[in-house]
Amino acid sequence: MRARWPNLLLSVWLIIGPLILGFDSPHARANTVTVGLCLFLFVLVADSIPAFRFVDTALGLWLLASPFALGYSDEIVPTAHNIAVGIVVAALSLLPAKRAGQLKLRPSHEGVHEASRG
Repeated sequence: MRARWPNLLLSVWLIIGPLILGFDSPHARANTVTVGLCLFLFVLVADSIPAFRFVDTALGLWLLASPFALGYSDEIVPTAHNIAVGIVVAALSLLPAKRAGQLKLRPSHEGVHEASRG
């Protein structure tokens, strides 16, 4: 399994995690869900445009910094959660995805080219 699938799963976790973990801070909830939605979108876009994986890197780094930038770093659960998930998202987004490991959202035309050759 390549980096795109785990980041897709992490994006879903970011969307539902604040509800399950009971984030008290509205800033922490809103930020985490928003980053989760953005990550979901950009993981899918990166399937077609591989350079977009660096947007995922930026989102992971934002998760690391956001508890301090948005002022909820005194809350242990959302801070630890966002730092841990941010590290994993950023690290996974830096791994190059080989064609075989991508999400395969577009149909492959490789067999068509081979069949027309001969």
